[in-house]
Amino acid sequence: MIPMLIVYLLKKSPYGSALLVKLISIKTTIIRLLILFALLVVTSSYANGNNPNNKTIAYKVVKNNKNIGTIKVIKIYKDNAITYKLESKIEAKYLLKFHIVGSEQSIYKNGALVYSSVYRKVNNKVKVNHTVALKNGQYTVKTKNEEKALELETIYNNLVTLYFNEPKRVKSIYCDNIKKNAPVEVLENGKYKVEFTRSKYNVFHYKAGKCIKIEAFSSLFDVTLIPINS
Repeated sequence: MIPMLIVYLLKKSPYGSALLVKLISIKTTIIRLLILFALLVVTSSYANGNNPNNKTIAYKVVKNNKNIGTIKVIKIYKDNAITYKLESKIEAKYLLKFHIVGSEQSIYKNGALVYSSVYRKVNNKVKVNHTVALKNGQYTVKTKNEEKALELETIYNNLVTLYFNEPKRVKSIYCDNIKKNAPVEVLENGKYKVEFTRSKYNVFHYKAGKCIKIEAFSSLFDVTLIPINS
């Protein structure tokens, strides 16, 4: 009621029209500023919703001083769960040309692995595709053709966690690709060997707890993973 009275009085005033136009202009500006402020608050709230502990690491895959691919690993915190996601793309030549793409996911709840999946394709042929899930205290591996129990105790670390965490006091680690534990050997301070078979193993290098290099050795060829953002 009072704003309408002011408008009425301004209209009756000899300078009312000009003042009214100014007031309307000021009101419009204030409304625009309020809308902008509201948008900024919403955007800020959305950004703050992302856990600052979430991490992403990208590695370049190097063979004979040549970049042949990339590996991207994401660590996501949500509620009481930690999810790791890995995506890889590699092109290499050893007698034949290899085009390798892969994706992995691992979910931990209350420190224990509850689900993992591995998918790997080489030259358009699927080589690995299975999931592992914890059900009633028992790990079960599921492939396209079968589902069976894994004779493993609770898994607290698998290979993807080594991209983020130095394996201090870790004697063995679960390897999703081979569906079993692999021994972890301390070579020297900040340097660890994870052996999958006699001819296939990785050497992880750490500095101040951060993974700075991974050497992957196999009977076909050797590669080195170097963090892009290091």
